[in-house]
Amino acid sequence: MRAKRVTKVEQELQVLLDNGADVWVIGDVHGHAKTLAALIDKLDIGVLDRIVLLGDLVDRGPDSCEVVKMARENHQIFAVKGNHEEMMLNCFDPTRLENPGLNQAGWYYIGGRETAESYIETFQKPDGNIDNVSLLRRAGKDLAWIDSLPDHIVLDDWRLVHAGYSPNEGELDSQTTDSILWIRGEFHNSTRILDQNRTIVFGHSTMIGFGIPQDGIWCSELELNNGNFSALGIDSCCYGGDAPQLTAINLRNQEIVKQLIVN
Repeated sequence: MRAKRVTKVEQELQVLLDNGADVWVIGDVHGHAKTLAALIDKLDIGVLDRIVLLGDLVDRGPDSCEVVKMARENHQIFAVKGNHEEMMLNCFDPTRLENPGLNQAGWYYIGGRETAESYIETFQKPDGNIDNVSLLRRAGKDLAWIDSLPDHIVLDDWRLVHAGYSPNEGELDSQTTDSILWIRGEFHNSTRILDQNRTIVFGHSTMIGFGIPQDGIWCSELELNNGNFSALGIDSCCYGGDAPQLTAINLRNQEIVKQLIVN
């Protein structure tokens, strides 16, 4: 399936950037709602500023249900879809959270179990039973919102995407969701610039995976004509490593702000 863009989102973000607003891009949150809230507080967002989450809002961490709620209900927060959102759309069954079927097994193994547990805990009543009506209502809204997300956001100087782009799949705007939600080495190791006019900012691949400290960011060895890096990776691995944290980058001035994990 061809990756989806949402023109309204791109137009709003570009107009705000053109008028001097801050647009902060944040790496993979993976269910760490408290850490995301602490990072947003640190960014001191003004009324015209915006935040873009680079996918993988869910799984692995303790409160994916709250992360989705934060992003869905805050008009200043945008998001692109990640591979974990894709798996959630395919596997999340709110009627079987406590008794998952075979379709859910693979997702549960790589972090989906924690997402299911966060929904159960959110809607557990004092007597221990689950408020299934409220759970189903929330799950329906959350899944519809996730399904509506763009797969990437293209601005004048930036491409915001979860995993990256294939150097072998042709025009970037015609690439498949499979590539831009899952790709790793083929993109990281590309020997040519994929977009001569835009820096690609992505998550998905952790600093640990690149073999660099979690308090750094990954920068492509290739540079655009304007001197900017052709690609930047900002997934600081908030769910593991020696210093789990979230990273934000300001598209207006490329300022970096980090937040260590908050339990």
